[in-house]
Amino acid sequence: MAFLFFGIPVVGAMGLAAIVYIIGFMNIPMSIVANQMLGGVGSYTLMAIPFFIISGALMESGGISKRIISFSTALVGSLPGGLALVVIVASAFFAAMTGSGAACVAAIGGMMIPALVKNGYDIDFASALQAAGGTLGPMIPPSILMVLYSVSTNNSVGDMLLAGLFPGILMAVSMMIVTVIISIKKGYGSSEKFSLKRVVVSFKESIWALLTPVTILGGIYSGIFTPTEAAAFSCLYAMIVGLFIYKELTFKALLKCLFNSIKGTGIILGIVAVTQLFSWIMTREGLPQQIAMLSSTISDNPYVFMSIISVILLVVGMFLDPVPAVLIFAPILTPSAIAMGINPIHFGVVMVATFCIGLVTPPVGMTLFVASNISKRPVLVVGKKAMPFIFAMLFAILLIIFVPQISLFLPSLGK
Repeated sequence: MAFLFFGIPVVGAMGLAAIVYIIGFMNIPMSIVANQMLGGVGSYTLMAIPFFIISGALMESGGISKRIISFSTALVGSLPGGLALVVIVASAFFAAMTGSGAACVAAIGGMMIPALVKNGYDIDFASALQAAGGTLGPMIPPSILMVLYSVSTNNSVGDMLLAGLFPGILMAVSMMIVTVIISIKKGYGSSEKFSLKRVVVSFKESIWALLTPVTILGGIYSGIFTPTEAAAFSCLYAMIVGLFIYKELTFKALLKCLFNSIKGTGIILGIVAVTQLFSWIMTREGLPQQIAMLSSTISDNPYVFMSIISVILLVVGMFLDPVPAVLIFAPILTPSAIAMGINPIHFGVVMVATFCIGLVTPPVGMTLFVASNISKRPVLVVGKKAMPFIFAMLFAILLIIFVPQISLFLPSLGK
């Protein structure tokens, strides 16, 4: 925290903290630093992350987001606050193809925030709505955060991805309810009349885009793909759709997607590497066991335990990006949860959902910053407008905690 306070990036702060501790308190050779960092990224499962990042970039540049917005408008555009609801529905669809909150906001918000303002919506509300919609990116599978949780806790990636679907939909529905209430109160009307013909036409136009999550999850669930293979296939699929079906993905744009994806992958895997070193030190010093003992003194009720942990993680998520947050806290807290009889898949969904809220809260909320940058509005002003959506997400998390089957139903079908 001290290194972060002085402006050192997360990778440097965690790596330096680990090295300082090894030098000062551990009598072991420094070669352990390189060994642990290499071991942290030397995982076949982690290969899914660059593939999902590339896939999301290809979909954003290949005309898929535009067709998703058109289909979402046909579905919910006639409801009160219809254009605002399009933001949530389109974000949910795009989340089911990319797994990234920032990519979701950039792809959907770039078109929807100006459209909302043009149709009389308050610009701060529009920005907050899109920032909140972006939190669905890491929640609805495929999810980079769920892959990272699975790798760091030795759980099934396929089960985690399946477990996130219904909780993600629940969070989307809760935000839609809040959107309708605010829209009625503010007098935001529907953007158009409902037309079944338009729904059918827009569905046909966007069918190749909508098949992406079906292909990914269907392939994993049926056993055709491993999660990593499914991620690789999604890249090939997005490239074929963008180049040869929608014909909006150019060779120049393809190279740009790959270049930006390499940078994004480097950042995430750099954090994974130093977090592995950091986690190894904490495990060697017995921190997970100490936290497990402390947790048992707080409450022996698993629901109370998960509620308390969620509050702690909510605060952590306000100051730490979800990627390092999951990598740091998952291996520490999951053994405590298992000791209390909590299913680790259920616990992982709650952890990811809680950290997703951090994406829309200052001071380091990624989707909040991206949405504010699009609308050119102050981050704190947009953050204040996002509070109703944050409360909606908190309510959804409480339901996920107290009704485990919301998370566990789909994974249990394959058992």
